[in-house]
Amino acid sequence: MAAMSSPIIGLLLLLLPIAPSSAIKFPLGGNVYPVSHFYATLSIGEPAKPYFLDVDTGSNLTWLECHHPVHGCKGCHPRPPHPYYKPAADKLKVQCGGPLCAAMRRDVPGIPDCSRKDPHRCHYEIQYVTGKSEGDLATDIISVTGKDKKNIAFGCGYNQEEAADAPPSSVDGILGLGRGKAGFAAQLKGLKMITENVIVHCLSSKGKGVLYVGDFNPPSRGVTWAPMRESLFYYSPGLAELFIDKQPIRGNPTFEAVFDSGTTYTLVPAQIYNELVSKVRGTLSESSLVEVKGRALPLCWKGKKPFRSVNDVKNQFKALSLKITHAHGTSYLDIPPQNYLIVKTRKRAWLSSTPRRILL
Repeated sequence: MAAMSSPIIGLLLLLLPIAPSSAIKFPLGGNVYPVSHFYATLSIGEPAKPYFLDVDTGSNLTWLECHHPVHGCKGCHPRPPHPYYKPAADKLKVQCGGPLCAAMRRDVPGIPDCSRKDPHRCHYEIQYVTGKSEGDLATDIISVTGKDKKNIAFGCGYNQEEAADAPPSSVDGILGLGRGKAGFAAQLKGLKMITENVIVHCLSSKGKGVLYVGDFNPPSRGVTWAPMRESLFYYSPGLAELFIDKQPIRGNPTFEAVFDSGTTYTLVPAQIYNELVSKVRGTLSESSLVEVKGRALPLCWKGKKPFRSVNDVKNQFKALSLKITHAHGTSYLDIPPQNYLIVKTRKRAWLSSTPRRILL
């Protein structure tokens, strides 16, 4: 889910649509603000029931909020988008010493040892920056259009903990798209539902988007390529540097870049963030925009007139870029203003509902 770092910059990347060849396509719901994540709909069980799962490349294990036959669903959200997944007892009989549980143990560090009293139970506990999920591994049918029904393994999460001020959840769980053997894509490849362990997350400037899992035909333009380091469970191309208006941040510090779709905003070390904020404010010194206090993000500006879209203000900001150094050379990921600015609709009793503010 959340990567551990410091303050917020904004969005990271907007890809062009990609034409799949043999991939499974999952339309996405959600947006950066105010939903704060993107989710795919998976149909699980027989009869199949829909569940919204947060698309998370930073997690290896897929899990649903689950009404466990023994433990119930303590700590679950009181108003999930769909009724809790409620498995029969036989769906939870996963051998703790078997290959499925072993794969999860390799992918998710810190899982308790197997219990001799209950060898048919594969228990897990996952710690996130803002909370945790605890449950047992389950297996059940996944229904995908145009594909045979197959059993996949995922977590029956019966105990979730999160920050006390967390908003109501708009998802039923997590879709684990990490690089581990227990990850969603790796399981689909093992079941021969896809030919390649590849994921493609396409974002739209209007929210939503699409997720492809499997082989695909990449677009011929508009894409920055950077190889991922093979030795890691998460997606990292290695060291990166942040630029604004083609100029490096003072001191030109480097940091390890991690692509984590479960973290809505881009997080950077405090030194880089503070210098970036200083430069952004400098570019707006003669602008008509007025900095105001925002609730959602640290930086917020208000204009003299309502903003219809981010296009009304993008020319007053400078482009960011990420310089990525890897084994094959250097790649530059361009981040134009429309990819890191958010237009917020502010509603007040004495005002009509008009977009008035932008958030960084």
